[in-house]
Amino acid sequence: MLNKIKYFIVLTLFVTSFSLAQMASGDFFFDKSVSGYTLDKNGGERVVEKEVNFSVPFESKPQVYISVTVVDAANKTKIRYSAEAKAVSRDGFILKVTSWGDTQINGIGGNWFAHAEKLEIKKEEVAVGTTFQLNNVYFDFNKATLLADSYDELDRVAKFLQENAKVEIELSGHTDNVGADKYNLELSQKRADAAKVYIVSKGIAENRITTKGYGKTKPLTSNATDAGREQNRRVEFTILKN
Repeated sequence: MLNKIKYFIVLTLFVTSFSLAQMASGDFFFDKSVSGYTLDKNGGERVVEKEVNFSVPFESKPQVYISVTVVDAANKTKIRYSAEAKAVSRDGFILKVTSWGDTQINGIGGNWFAHAEKLEIKKEEVAVGTTFQLNNVYFDFNKATLLADSYDELDRVAKFLQENAKVEIELSGHTDNVGADKYNLELSQKRADAAKVYIVSKGIAENRITTKGYGKTKPLTSNATDAGREQNRRVEFTILKN
């Protein structure tokens, strides 16, 4: 049976600009000439992983987006596969491609784009009610354990408070819509509390920071996709007094 080329682009990314952002991009391709490649087989679940390293390490953990093209998939097969960036760090990530059932993929390629925005607080923005989203605050899955990748971002908040001694803030925690409402409220509160503990450890008075967990009640975007849910899981701070 002759192979027929089929193209399946699962994500098209249009990049405009990111203020104060560190960015990187690249491409990838691998096929059955690579040791351990099993996506051209049929039956069951097959996984192929490829390590991608950034040429220059990021200053904080970036977000990674992937566009994928399936090449030379066998004719008359159902194309069932997923592609994701996992184990993302400042140095790179693991590209994981999974296929199922009778899907046969002879080659797979595409592009990746990574970016990490830096927190910047301009003097003219420090007005009561102004909210700043912290893009680089991370926790263990389903826990309130702060990860080391969060420290740089929270250090910037601590520095801001040191330089603006009269400012008081509310640290707020937010979740996606997965899980029970009560659990999400408690988790978001614990995560806001954990961020406060770290900032206070940098010499900021406790009474200048209040915390509030909002659970899933204030989403930034739809929870219908993995990307949307990831955006909704976040920590923010709002100026209460200046």
